Amino acid sequence: MKKHNIMIPKPRSHFAKVECDSCKNIKVLYTFSTKPIVCPSCNAELLVNTGGQAQILGNILETLD
Repeated sequence: MKKHNIMIPKPRSHFAKVECDSCKNIKVLYTFSTKPIVCPSCNAELLVNTGGQAQILGNILETLD
């Protein structure tokens, strides 16, 4: 099989810029994080791990590739 015919799947995980709901602080998070992440300024939860893809509680501004 030639190399240009091999399909390479794209990863489901990515980094995302997330804005805190209460203080509007921006933080870059990984979507498959294994630890809960809190906002550094107001200690509000931004991300909760669920065993797979994490649940993001803040506003997602953009996804980074």
